[in-house]
Amino acid sequence: MMKNFILIFFSLIVLSCSFDNKTGIWKDASQFPIDNQITESIDGTNIESKYENIFTQNQIFNEEKNSFKNLNIVLDDPVKINNWFEQYVSLTNNVSNFSYKGSATLVSKSPKLSKLSLNKNIIFYKNNLISHDHKGKIFIYSLKLKKKIFEYNFYKKNFKNFKKEIYLIINNNRLYAGDNLGYLYAIDLKKKTLIWAKNYGIPFRSNLKVANDQIFLVNQDNVIYSINVRNGLKNWKYSTTLTFLKSDFENNLAVDELNNNIFFLNTSGELYSINYLNKNINWVINFKNSSLASDTELFFSQPIVINNNNIIVTTANAVHAYDPLVGAKKWSFPSDSILKPILTSNYTYIVSKNNLLICLENSTGKVLWSKNIYKKIQNKKIKSKIGSIFYDFKIVNNSINLYSNNGYLLSFNYENGNFQYIKKISKNGINSEIVFLRHNMFLFDNHNKLLKFN
Repeated sequence: MMKNFILIFFSLIVLSCSFDNKTGIWKDASQFPIDNQITESIDGTNIESKYENIFTQNQIFNEEKNSFKNLNIVLDDPVKINNWFEQYVSLTNNVSNFSYKGSATLVSKSPKLSKLSLNKNIIFYKNNLISHDHKGKIFIYSLKLKKKIFEYNFYKKNFKNFKKEIYLIINNNRLYAGDNLGYLYAIDLKKKTLIWAKNYGIPFRSNLKVANDQIFLVNQDNVIYSINVRNGLKNWKYSTTLTFLKSDFENNLAVDELNNNIFFLNTSGELYSINYLNKNINWVINFKNSSLASDTELFFSQPIVINNNNIIVTTANAVHAYDPLVGAKKWSFPSDSILKPILTSNYTYIVSKNNLLICLENSTGKVLWSKNIYKKIQNKKIKSKIGSIFYDFKIVNNSINLYSNNGYLLSFNYENGNFQYIKKISKNGINSEIVFLRHNMFLFDNHNKLLKFN
């Protein structure tokens, strides 16, 4: 009897979280060019999603491999970043090679910007830092004047003791903020005034993207929204599968602006490709185990990244490459990536949980080389001080840089993974994404101070 009750309850939950057919916007969705197993319906149109078996029989890759003698790895040219308007800097969540003319020499340090914990994702607007604390106070810090020039708290006293998680993005001199209270609001950065504010009832839990005058974001129930940038009104929304167990992974969005597609990886392990102009679903891939009878499994991933004809998706035990246009699988590699991958035109770089730095060939997924990141560090005392937690991972002026929570920068050769040098860059550790802006490097330390390097 109890078993039947559980089965009925689960069936009702699945039905309540099915594709939204009430809004009238999801019509003529594209058919999938891949082998499919699950069929769903939107306004009478059959939409099929593919289950991807992520439980590979291969063991997690755990070996060092030297590069081939005649291997000629060529990177994309370094890119100078003039504006850092959003988390992960670009619509694709990916910059393959940052331009930075400095030597990681500290040139300035701000005063303590807050007594409270700060948002770890730094954005910049016209040479000014924008961040917020967990009480919801958004502030602008002038690099030139070395002081705060604007503070704003949207929240009333009844939300005073509620910890705020705010997701920020800048577009056309406007700052858009979505939060874990279900609010979305816009601030005019020139006039420093509130333009509009809307409450959508359920906490948001994703990065924000802006394309075609639409703001895209996702709530904690895995519902993706398209919002009008001018007035905050809903253009459309789309419900995907709800998950009851929450991991640290947040819903993640990336945009292919050339083909007008938004990619949405939700906390249930589903990757959607949606054309945001005609509102068609291009394809869906499910990375959860289709044999599970209930939602008892947490889904873990790093943010998705796009470059040219590749989209890289990580799961708890594999790295997957797909064609972003048709959703066709290219390869899977058995590794547990701990940081957002770096995707160049021809190569994918990852850092695994077993301390390997790995270079994969994009066309095949073949390992070109793999190196243990600690092996060449002879000084045992320094090795212990580095720590085992890395906060960020970037290619900078053709060098692969790893940044540890304890404030160390480790540099490696991009062609063969050979260790180059180690440098302590922050005595108070690192507590943010590393940002490269106009040939300078920025980060927050654990004392909420902004460090600038040349």
